[in-house]
Amino acid sequence: MKAPHRCPLLRPLLLAGLALATLATRSAAQVVVTGATYGALQNTTNRTAGNITYLNEFRPVTSVATGAGDYQFNGPTATTVSARRNTGAGNPNNTTAFFQYSSTSGGTATVFGAGDTTPTLDELLRSGDLTQGIRNPFANGAGSTNSNIERLDFFFSGGYTVQAGDGLVFFDLENQNNFGDGFRIAAFTAVGTVNGQANAPTTYANTGLLVQPDSYGGPVNTPTGTNARYIRSTTTNGDNLASGQTIATIDTNQGTLGASDLYLVGILVRFSDLGITAGTTIFGYSLLADDVTPSTAANLVNWNDATIYPTNTNPATSGNIDFMAFGAQIARPVPEPSTYGMIFIGLGLAGFGLRRYLAPRRQSA
Repeated sequence: MKAPHRCPLLRPLLLAGLALATLATRSAAQVVVTGATYGALQNTTNRTAGNITYLNEFRPVTSVATGAGDYQFNGPTATTVSARRNTGAGNPNNTTAFFQYSSTSGGTATVFGAGDTTPTLDELLRSGDLTQGIRNPFANGAGSTNSNIERLDFFFSGGYTVQAGDGLVFFDLENQNNFGDGFRIAAFTAVGTVNGQANAPTTYANTGLLVQPDSYGGPVNTPTGTNARYIRSTTTNGDNLASGQTIATIDTNQGTLGASDLYLVGILVRFSDLGITAGTTIFGYSLLADDVTPSTAANLVNWNDATIYPTNTNPATSGNIDFMAFGAQIARPVPEPSTYGMIFIGLGLAGFGLRRYLAPRRQSA
């Protein structure tokens, strides 16, 4: 039998093609969010409970712009978000939410957003709504703005297998000249019952990523424009944001940003930044205060361990991040036209090389 002829360039051609295709989809380091694109207004029936009227006007975020390209929200959303609280620490069971508002009067407020008259913290954080959020979630103490949460767990039922380029986007409500507050994020790979609570992480992949304060960049456009005003609303019912909450104005924004005015800043964290490679199955991720300093991944499991999760987290420093109701959905990169070109060229080269390689084999068969 005649030996098939092999071109000496076939192997390099195959490798070069695959390398181009891979390079086109490779992740870079975490980057700031520079803008947001919103979808069509969803306007449904207004609802009123206690001293809040929910306009139910909601513009979903369709994509965000970052220094590493655009990201779209077409991945799955967390099944549940659980607030883990150290109930034995003596801190009140507060939750302080905040909302963009259209008007306030005499202790009542009319607010934007996909509002429910009695939302839970889980519903709030899975809404993907940038008109609302949670104030000082990790701050401990008796103050009305402290939510006294040790950890927020975003759980995916059945697990999720990470794809190349997958990331998470978080937004913080900030004052002028501040560029985001710090927090820690860690992915978990197994769940069970911890401290009597189900679907709690039992195994973390590592100690997580510490997102540094002032690393987010400048203001991002809000769903209602730049003249965004916010009120805070506090409940002592913990995870249930019941009606009849205490309302207070938290900014003086009258159209031009000043020292006390508020705006959004955002950051993209990729699973590769968390040490999670494509093909790894996780069951979710946790958000923690930046004063949580574990020495091992196992340290993160028990949120009632005050040596790891301090019960005096300072609301002026480590506890002062204000998470918008966002971050529960997986974000994926939108390939640029040039990226598509690199992928197609790479796959084309690989296909051409494979055809050249197989042709002599067919003839000699």
